[in-house]
Amino acid sequence: METADFIVIGGGIAGASVAYELSREGKVVLLEMESSPGYHSTGRSAAVMSENYGPSLWSRLVTASRAFLESPPDHFTEVPLVMPRGALFLAHEHERKQLHRQADELLRRGAAIEMTTAEQALKFCPVIRAEEFATAMYEPDCKDIDSNALVTSYLKALRKNGGTFLTDARVEALERSGSTWRASTPRGEFEAPVIVNAAGGWVQEIAKLAGLSYRNVVPFRRTAVVFDPPEGSVIQTWPMTFDVSETFYFKPEAGRIMVSPIDMAPSPPCDAQADELEVAIAVDRIHRFTTMNVRTVVHKWGGLRTFAPDHEPVIGRDPEQPSFVWLAGQGGNGVMGGAAAARLAASFALNTNIPEDIAALGITTENVSPGRRCVVDPNHAAPVVGTMEEFE
Repeated sequence: METADFIVIGGGIAGASVAYELSREGKVVLLEMESSPGYHSTGRSAAVMSENYGPSLWSRLVTASRAFLESPPDHFTEVPLVMPRGALFLAHEHERKQLHRQADELLRRGAAIEMTTAEQALKFCPVIRAEEFATAMYEPDCKDIDSNALVTSYLKALRKNGGTFLTDARVEALERSGSTWRASTPRGEFEAPVIVNAAGGWVQEIAKLAGLSYRNVVPFRRTAVVFDPPEGSVIQTWPMTFDVSETFYFKPEAGRIMVSPIDMAPSPPCDAQADELEVAIAVDRIHRFTTMNVRTVVHKWGGLRTFAPDHEPVIGRDPEQPSFVWLAGQGGNGVMGGAAAARLAASFALNTNIPEDIAALGITTENVSPGRRCVVDPNHAAPVVGTMEEFE
């Protein structure tokens, strides 16, 4: 039996980052069910840092994560965690006001942006069909993230701080006796007073093992496709390109183009695979909104993205058991916003105040709580994306 101050369940970006943060305060055991870290969502992420992507609170966590990703602590990593990319957001006529609201929010947070016409946006990405859009916003400080280096660095620092990381350690039983949790795995049994549930698509299974009520945080499948760019194209400087209504994004990826239709099909927690219909939809959107022609799909894959109904973070102490802390509902934002999300989750696990820089962005115990209505109510299933104004 190994004892610790904290048991963290899930070895993706969420678990690795919060385990690192907690290892600076106590003994941490990090348990991963697969044979390698980051196998499911983290390893299948588009992995960019954009302060404009995602719902309101997640985008603010990206702002709070920027300093860590750009200037990590001394000796944390031997390679840069981020590289320049840029992001381009394309809006139809009826989305003008929405894009301008997003621009105003970014300016309030100190981000750099450039508003352009769709025609002017061709200087950033020459393959878009400008006639399909009305206006655009360019975010020059969007960065590519080396997700493998990030997770590896977190785990290296965890071990340096005396923590334990175990693979092939699926939690099969989770029981609380007195003030102590006991987690049983094929690698042994572990005890600690605090559990952090960072299990991605499996967070509800972990909560069920803990004897807690259902929480409305569920996985969805997302599909991605890779194809060759137009012959002779110099794609290295092309930005990550999104449409505001979130029906596609694409970016250069290792000399090719990666595109996703940003699909959200409900899925059981599993090793997700690409959906053939969504592959076809992704290709169609490239043909419709760009001048590129997808002759051959070079590679395709699926991944899980886990959401609460409002698409915002689920971070905090469970309303039934405060020693059970959630770090969930990342919805594809975990790599870019994970550094701040980990500090936020650690503050709940340590029962300390929310870090000042995160609180200054309007993030409160209540608006990320696993006890908020849409999370605790199993009938509240429809996605309701919060507006930026709600949290001002």
